[in-house]
Amino acid sequence: MLNENDVLILDKIVEHCDRVTETISNVTMDNFWIDRDKQDIVLFNIFQVGEYAKRLSVELINKYNEIDWKNIKGMRDIIGHCYDSIDYEIVWDSANNDIPKIHDYVSKIIKENQTN
Repeated sequence: MLNENDVLILDKIVEHCDRVTETISNVTMDNFWIDRDKQDIVLFNIFQVGEYAKRLSVELINKYNEIDWKNIKGMRDIIGHCYDSIDYEIVWDSANNDIPKIHDYVSKIIKENQTN
């Protein structure tokens, strides 16, 4: 059973994943390259996913280790500390490939713990 704080954090991670997905829905990579607002929204929400991942309990991270929590947190650090040298190709790839996987995995954790 998850502690209450982990449940709240996982819910926030799902919300930020949804925001990324909504932002890039029906957007081409070329459009993403020129739309700074979309870039900022995606970056902020990926940052938040990593920030919330840093707040998860060690117990949760150890139990649900099928996802690379370390890289999720690392992406947050890159966005936060190296903002002026962001590689938007990596951001685009992460938004399209990693964020949906994180969303699905975290949603699965939440669902498993609602039925227990």
